Amino acid sequence: MTSASYEIIVNMRVPEGYIETGRLFAGPDKEAACEMFARLQGKPALTGSAMLRMDLVEQQEGIATVIQALGCTLCEVSDNMKMILRETFKMLNLEP
Repeated sequence: MTSASYEIIVNMRVPEGYIETGRLFAGPDKEAACEMFARLQGKPALTGSAMLRMDLVEQQEGIATVIQALGCTLCEVSDNMKMILRETFKMLNLEP
């Protein structure tokens, strides 16, 4: 069985729906990725009305599954990306 990895995908709403504008690695651990995503700013994206959306996605055996989604403002996306990059740096460089 192949192990899963987790990503946070930034999407922008366009007339046809959403288009991916960025992809950030959130690690191989589901619990840690979910905890990181829970700290992000935004509102649960229950509808397609958010101009910017961040999705927590599980990648396993070539299949992508959205676990959670947040609708965000531009300022929230900016703050979220800064936090994700800081936490990913710690995970990849500071943890044994």
